[in-house]
Amino acid sequence: MESGNNTFRYEEKFISNSNGAKLFTCSWLPLSSEPKGLIFLCHGYAIECSVTLKGCATRLAKAGYAVYGVDYKGHGKSSGLQCYIHSFDDLVTDCSNHFTTICLR
Repeated sequence: MESGNNTFRYEEKFISNSNGAKLFTCSWLPLSSEPKGLIFLCHGYAIECSVTLKGCATRLAKAGYAVYGVDYKGHGKSSGLQCYIHSFDDLVTDCSNHFTTICLR
């Protein structure tokens, strides 16, 4: 949980994609009520979700939204060659699979 504010919970975990790569995921979840909606963060090239998008995600979670992010393969805390994207189709599939799994909960 973020220090100093008990309005949301921050979580980190690793998932495996269909090729066996370890992908870092993070979420900021409101504590006081059901989320107003789900927001999925997709970062840019050579950055990651847990640091670069933290400020934005924190504000959204405090406003009552459930916020989810995933570091692409080769980015942030995920496995893979740093900043190397072999296939943008695979990148989109990784994001789509992760966010679809969240929606099905």
